[in-house]
Amino acid sequence: MYRPGKKIPFDLPIGRSVAGKYVIERPLGSGWEGEVYVIRENATGIRRAAKFYYPHRDPMGKAAIAYARKLDALRHCSILLQYHHQEYASIKRKKVNVVISELVEGVKLSEFLAHQPKRRLSTFEALHVLHALARGIAPIHALGEYHGDIHDDNIMIRRKGIGFDIKLLDFFDLGKPSKWKINKDILNLVEVFHTLVGGRENYARQPQVVKQIVRGLKDSLILARFHSAGDIQRHLEGLAWE
Repeated sequence: MYRPGKKIPFDLPIGRSVAGKYVIERPLGSGWEGEVYVIRENATGIRRAAKFYYPHRDPMGKAAIAYARKLDALRHCSILLQYHHQEYASIKRKKVNVVISELVEGVKLSEFLAHQPKRRLSTFEALHVLHALARGIAPIHALGEYHGDIHDDNIMIRRKGIGFDIKLLDFFDLGKPSKWKINKDILNLVEVFHTLVGGRENYARQPQVVKQIVRGLKDSLILARFHSAGDIQRHLEGLAWE
């Protein structure tokens, strides 16, 4: 029986119909608010991403509306999904809010790393990924906004030429912006970079170009150097190579 406050996963099966218009193709991920799936539109065959909100997390639909509005307000930020529209679905006898957005190509960063030699990237590749992330988040920080959920299961990645295409799968905890939340984004960016180069077990052997960014994962040292994603972007673009 459904009980308010208790998380009951949807675990939607492949092939399930959604709102009479879409079919579930595969899951993309899940979080505190809900689950994200790849869906296919029946009429056109176009594939989208759909975020299904847990009823106990968003009983009035306010979070789904705020999420859609935030995506639309920041639609010029290329790292974010582009919002399309909102639907409603009946799941386990509950009315569920569904936000439909663009589907991005690639795989989750955690899966991408799992298939790399020794489960990490070279220094140069990792710097490219960090630059793509920082460049994408910089305009968000410049507006005084924040992301709030940057981690390797929330980042979609694919190789493109000598670089990488990066998209954030999910977006915002929808609270009010603050300096502390922007700082959290900065720390999360550095944590992702730390993971890219192999984590703690490989940190001692890293070159200075890595240690100048990771700074032993000490929050105070990182935040003394970087005050926004734009600062990380500018640092990377100003690196001097011998």
